[in-house]
Amino acid sequence: WITPSLFYQFLGAPERYKDETPQHVGMDTYTFCEALGPLEGNKQLRRHWSTWVTEQDIRELYMANIDSLRVPVGDWMWRPYGPYVGCTDGAIEQFDRLLGLAAKYGMKVLIDLHALEGSQNGLDNSGLGLETIWRTKADLPADSEETWQAGEAATGTTFSHWASRKAEWMGKFDLDSKAYSALYWHRLDATLDVVRAIAQAYSTNAAVMGVQPVNEPWQFTPIGPLKRFYWEGYKVIKRRAPGWKWFMHDSFRLHSGLWRHFMRGCPGIMLDTHIYQAWNRPSEPEVFYTNACAQKHTIAEYEDQIMPVVVGEWSLATDNCAMWLNGFNDNLPGYPMVQCDLVPCAEPYMGREQPGAPPPRWFNQRGPFGTGVSTPAFGMCPIDKSWPNDTDVMTNLGHKKLNAWSYGHGWFFWNFKSELEPKWDYLKSVANGWGARGAPGGG
Repeated sequence: WITPSLFYQFLGAPERYKDETPQHVGMDTYTFCEALGPLEGNKQLRRHWSTWVTEQDIRELYMANIDSLRVPVGDWMWRPYGPYVGCTDGAIEQFDRLLGLAAKYGMKVLIDLHALEGSQNGLDNSGLGLETIWRTKADLPADSEETWQAGEAATGTTFSHWASRKAEWMGKFDLDSKAYSALYWHRLDATLDVVRAIAQAYSTNAAVMGVQPVNEPWQFTPIGPLKRFYWEGYKVIKRRAPGWKWFMHDSFRLHSGLWRHFMRGCPGIMLDTHIYQAWNRPSEPEVFYTNACAQKHTIAEYEDQIMPVVVGEWSLATDNCAMWLNGFNDNLPGYPMVQCDLVPCAEPYMGREQPGAPPPRWFNQRGPFGTGVSTPAFGMCPIDKSWPNDTDVMTNLGHKKLNAWSYGHGWFFWNFKSELEPKWDYLKSVANGWGARGAPGGG
């Protein structure tokens, strides 16, 4: 959803591939490589890497007084497996290029293991959204009263994800009990091997500030094994790069008390929490202001009693309108809760040779469709709804959030840029005067 130009090519797949649609649709990095194969996938990824992050971007971040970058990486960069083999060749060289740019502008880099084998949260940001269930109209009984999204009756292919979402990095997950029936210690060990490889490769690189070994392990993750994983990884890092920081995500359980006393007194640890308002219910600006300000109390309590806290992700979004935020051609049940704005779908940042980009203006919505709606139509793409006094609201909200984050040890805005969404785009938010420029502790 940050770079939809990479994925427009999969719109209309049911028209071309009929019942073979699932093998030809990319919804995340895993299925992108699976659908395109190693040669075409790698060709497109190399074009993406070289054009999405440029020296001009890093220079602009530097001019906005950003001092740190949280860089998401996949475990396949150090241990390729499945469709990543061949498809992601060259990723480490591109990462090294970024480290060189960060060093040139005096920035520090947090290496964020964002995507792990088996998926730690079942979302596309983990590399593989689990579990996607495909079906054709032929799969339904002849007298079925199920409704289909516009166009599905003709193309005959749909998918669902949210009802079957699961995460199996740590083990085998049972959807009925919402619990793990078995643990995959070998996968945790494999991730620790990647952490070890990262430390061995970059322990002397002055631009690297530390490692985050897993991004957003979901709320059903068994807390005991997760804490053990964090502890074992901490020892790996401290043996090889003792000056690095060790960032641990709260598993969406910051308020639960589960982290009280954990690793207390250990040097160089950080608790990472992600605070968004995009999934909040619609309301007046003042409600969002109050919610933002209230976060400072929890952050201050953790700082005082548990460990240093970093707001590792946040944005200025106050609704769920960003196209594909909740998955390719899909949406969470009940979302969006507001009437979204529409803008022309962006020209592809990697150039016009990118297949399918931008979506043709003469096409209406095209499948395959999930159980929700978020998709281009007639060359227009949905984005966050503007407030009547949008600049004032965004500026006030940005200031209140930054004040709350100041009670912790810093923050990272998600993301540094976006093709369509200014409220998820740090550089655009700065250009629009929304207040995050020059704030201390910013990344």
